[in-house]
Amino acid sequence: MADPLYALAPAEFTAARNLAAREVKDSADLELAARVQELKKPSPAAWAVNLLARQRADELEQLAELGETMREATEELDRDQLAELTRQRRALVNALAREASSLATDARHNLTVTVVEEVARTLQAALNDPAAAAAVRSGRLVRGLEATGIEPVDLTDAVAAPEASMVSAPRSPAERKTVRDLAAVRAAKEAEKKADEAELEVRGVERRISDVETRRGRLESRLAELEEQVNALEDELRESDRDLRSLGRERDRAARRAEDLRADADKLRER
Repeated sequence: MADPLYALAPAEFTAARNLAAREVKDSADLELAARVQELKKPSPAAWAVNLLARQRADELEQLAELGETMREATEELDRDQLAELTRQRRALVNALAREASSLATDARHNLTVTVVEEVARTLQAALNDPAAAAAVRSGRLVRGLEATGIEPVDLTDAVAAPEASMVSAPRSPAERKTVRDLAAVRAAKEAEKKADEAELEVRGVERRISDVETRRGRLESRLAELEEQVNALEDELRESDRDLRSLGRERDRAARRAEDLRADADKLRER
């Protein structure tokens, strides 16, 4: 009975749980009704991880298998393999976190950046701990998970109806290899996608550089024109200064001549 409830959108959970509890109570199964009523509404991050469990189960299986492979490589102290698996782990966790966000958006429930980060931490915990991986694959997660060093992940009150089977049958070595290969392919695709995005960014920056260089060329041409105008105006100013000095001297000469003529006129009148 818990599975259908944890497949609902967060806004629908409480009303649906209460209704289910009443229906069970009406059937006289009071113990089951009480257990249904105690089911907790999943946190936004847990709900998003439950979406993955229902709609991307194969990819969560890849995550669990990748965790098992990493533990084997750690025991064998295979550093080269660990380095490659760490890269695959990072790519797969990030891709699944984005996928959870996309599925939530499709369900008309946008996740915040903080919630997406909590989803990623939960997936990382599932990769580190087989029990946490089983909890994540159950589709009944109530809260986010977090790995703390080498200690087992704390699953206290993390899964609704934990008595239900959450552990899948172990896979054969061939199946585990197939899962690892799929994880490697996914990591390669993720790396190629990031490389394509980086190349697009480079081309965008190169276009901006070209635009700035073109604008700079126009500005340099305009500056050269303005410098020519400034030089011409400075020449005109110097010529004006020369004209002013010449006219000043001419004015002084005319003033002295006028004074001399006026003095002559005064002398003539006196006679």
